[in-house]
Amino acid sequence: MDSSLSGKPTRIGAYDIVDVIGRGGMGTVFRGNDPRIGRPVAIKVLTAAAEDPDLLLRFYREAKYTGSLHHQNIVTVYELGHQDSVPYLVMEYLEGVSLEAMIASGRQMPIAEKLGIILQVCSGLTYAHKHGLVHRDIKPANIVILEDGTPKIVDFGIALLGGSRLTRTGHVVGSLNYMSPEQLSGNIEVDARTDVYSTGVVLYQLLTGVLPFDGGSTAATLRKIVADPPPPLSKYLPDCPPELESIIEKALAKNREERHASPEDFALDLARVHQQFMKNLLSETLQQAGESLKRKDFTMARQQVLQVLRAAPQNMEGAELLRQIKQGQDQQQREQQILQLQMKAEEAFRKNQLAEAQQFVDQGMQIDPEGAVFSGLRDAIAEAQARTAEYKDSLKRAETALKAGDLETAKRSVEEAQEIFPDDPAARAVAGQIIARLEQQLQEQKAAERQRQFARTVNTVEKAMADARMLLFLGQIQDALQSLDKIDSDVAQLPPQWMQQFEALRKEAKEKADAQNRPPDTDWSAPGGQTAELPMPGSATRLMQPPVAPPEVTSELPKPGFEPRPGVSTGSRPIPPAQPPTFPTAEIPRATQISRPAEISRDILLPRTEVPRERGEVAPELREFLEPEPRTWSRSTILIGAGVVVLAIVLVWLFVRPSPQAESHPNLPGTVSGYSYAEINAEPWATITAIDPANADAQKIVGQQTPVRAKLPPGQYSLTLQGPHREHRSVAVNVPQQGGTTSLTVFQKPDLNKIVGKD
Repeated sequence: MDSSLSGKPTRIGAYDIVDVIGRGGMGTVFRGNDPRIGRPVAIKVLTAAAEDPDLLLRFYREAKYTGSLHHQNIVTVYELGHQDSVPYLVMEYLEGVSLEAMIASGRQMPIAEKLGIILQVCSGLTYAHKHGLVHRDIKPANIVILEDGTPKIVDFGIALLGGSRLTRTGHVVGSLNYMSPEQLSGNIEVDARTDVYSTGVVLYQLLTGVLPFDGGSTAATLRKIVADPPPPLSKYLPDCPPELESIIEKALAKNREERHASPEDFALDLARVHQQFMKNLLSETLQQAGESLKRKDFTMARQQVLQVLRAAPQNMEGAELLRQIKQGQDQQQREQQILQLQMKAEEAFRKNQLAEAQQFVDQGMQIDPEGAVFSGLRDAIAEAQARTAEYKDSLKRAETALKAGDLETAKRSVEEAQEIFPDDPAARAVAGQIIARLEQQLQEQKAAERQRQFARTVNTVEKAMADARMLLFLGQIQDALQSLDKIDSDVAQLPPQWMQQFEALRKEAKEKADAQNRPPDTDWSAPGGQTAELPMPGSATRLMQPPVAPPEVTSELPKPGFEPRPGVSTGSRPIPPAQPPTFPTAEIPRATQISRPAEISRDILLPRTEVPRERGEVAPELREFLEPEPRTWSRSTILIGAGVVVLAIVLVWLFVRPSPQAESHPNLPGTVSGYSYAEINAEPWATITAIDPANADAQKIVGQQTPVRAKLPPGQYSLTLQGPHREHRSVAVNVPQQGGTTSLTVFQKPDLNKIVGKD
């Protein structure tokens, strides 16, 4: 053991040290534990005894006597020992508070309870005195009140052993305020009456809260103890009975011969007064306990009844009240358990935690089998479990149908689930997936319908414009204009390039209509100033002027439909030059231009022959056609020739014309094979603002509005589209080696409520 007072040892003897309880001039008190039986102990170490062999001898002797005391109001001493020449005393560890601390706290306490404490102190002192021991240091600090109200006397024999409570040469050591006059003289052997005096001082202080002899200084206090009587008790207790005051005056007598002869005599006098106070206290306390019991304040009622039973353990009325209080507490605890289980079950039920709610209901029915609350909750839980099973089944059907693509069944099943639990997140998640799939399906249907409508519109416009070109070619200009007017609204639905072609064709038709309505500006010149008009069928084809110097003719020219003039030889001879006729001209429609139309016409009307001729001469056979005759051609002859020309041109146009879809409209949807292309569409429409890579073919569609068909080299392209509200989307397009690919971008979403049928 470490003998230093500054530190805390870990072990003293066989005891483990837990904490320090207190320190004083004579030593230190530790809280320890006996590891052999697990009992808490208090260990007092008397460090001053090691310096005084006589004091050490007296400590052992008195400790031996104290260890022989076994009383309910005296602390029990377990062991006396020493370690490293330092003695220690192992005692009972007391859980409570000292009477000194209780007085200092100002705690209100009935007089009967105070008298009861002093009576038990007298009982402990009587037992010690019968065993030949006088405490000699009774004071509030040496009386510990346990939690059940039992007082315990501590520090037996310390004053005697240490000498600090005795008079020594030249000075007095001890608790001055509680010393008897004979202790102060130092010449008189103290006996049991000294403990009676000290106990009387403690009772006075306990009743009034002040000391009977306190002069403010040591000298004044000594003078009061030796000479002055105590202040009247009635000064502090107006209702104090005279009998109690006379008992205290006798205990505090200066002459010990006038005091009670022993603590037992002192207790006998106090018991009569205590009984009267106790009777009043018991009656009042029991009445208060009954009122507390009616209010179901079981804690307060129990405290009041225990107070009565501590003072009068055999009180039958108090015992009956305590039994009723216990029953009330049990019932209250049972009701609280039922209420808590009910609240927990209802909360779990609200959260749809049915298994947990059922557990709480089962526990509650064990406590209260006949309770209607738990039986109602049990039925509600069973119904909810059935609804939960139905919900899970509907949700599972919805998920299965969704995976299979059966959106109608999925929609119907998830609606059934949401009717059961509208706010469940699992059903909301599945419903969201179904709505997304329905939206996608609707968009695909709309896109397909737009593609079909676009194709129908394109076919209608293409056919009408082709018919208009044919009618223009045949000279039926008004019919061509009517055909164009019919598709005016259809063209407005197509991209801008269609409108450009449409307007160009209508402009051409109007110009030809105007040209047809004004007089012709070209005629045939005849000899003698006569003029012969050559009617052109529909003015559909421009006939090129024949060359001024045609090649020499080396053979006869057949003249189908014409008779040779008399006197004209068919042999080789020079033909005098003549002015060729001038034919009226007409613009050929751009989409129906025929290569070398003049040569075809001349081959039909004037077959080529090899006729030898001189340079600058014209064959006689040609002269019949080139030189004007004195007579005018007949109208029927001219019409027959023109008809042959028109027929030839129509046949050539039908067989050799390029496809309008392939030549004039490369960006429109249609069936085109032999090259790679991409069809770009958007809902409702969009403008192509950028394309990457921007090759020559790709750059052509930048700035165009959808739908767009683009002839592109095979590869991966990234397009940027701008929608009607200037929103931008990026589209990835993969063009194959041959054939085409399509893409659709949606800039407006449909009404989802209408999709799921909520409206």
